[in-house]
Amino acid sequence: MWIKAGEVIELPQVGEWSRPEDVEAYAVACIEAVKLRGWCFVWDRAVRRLGCCDARKRQISLSRYFVEYYLPRDCEKIRRTILHEVAHGLAVMHHSELGHCGWWAFYCHLLGIPGEKARCKCDDFAPASKRRASGYVLCHRDTGEVFRRYRSKPRRSPEALARVYIRGRKEETLGKLVVRKEETAEL
Repeated sequence: MWIKAGEVIELPQVGEWSRPEDVEAYAVACIEAVKLRGWCFVWDRAVRRLGCCDARKRQISLSRYFVEYYLPRDCEKIRRTILHEVAHGLAVMHHSELGHCGWWAFYCHLLGIPGEKARCKCDDFAPASKRRASGYVLCHRDTGEVFRRYRSKPRRSPEALARVYIRGRKEETLGKLVVRKEETAEL
């Protein structure tokens, strides 16, 4: 293994980020600090994810829209996303494991983001011109609270939907979820 027991990964210090170029410099420095040889950083135009680790191309990318939106709001979310993707790179490079596996979680811990999740909640950072209409929503029958959006109508029958609930809110959502066209749902 490339790291010895008890050894700590020295990551670059986070400076003042005021431009996307500052974020890029930090990401490149992180890639170099963990010795992901042959890997690089690139920007992408994703509107439905924050970052990506492409093992085939050996590159880590961030959505330019995500960074432009969060740069003045929450630099910590950007930093965590960079380290999340670097952990994927380490899991692939040293263990040939893709996804949010045990090695990925191990490297997240080593990089200083223990308890990292596969997904995180964030604002809709896509510019208005890039947003797609969802069409349908999964919402609470009585309150109209929206839990999920769909581009096409889900195939789940009303009988099957009656057995679905929102994790952590079973008592208030079991049997009370409906799928509606978005324009008729209360947002």
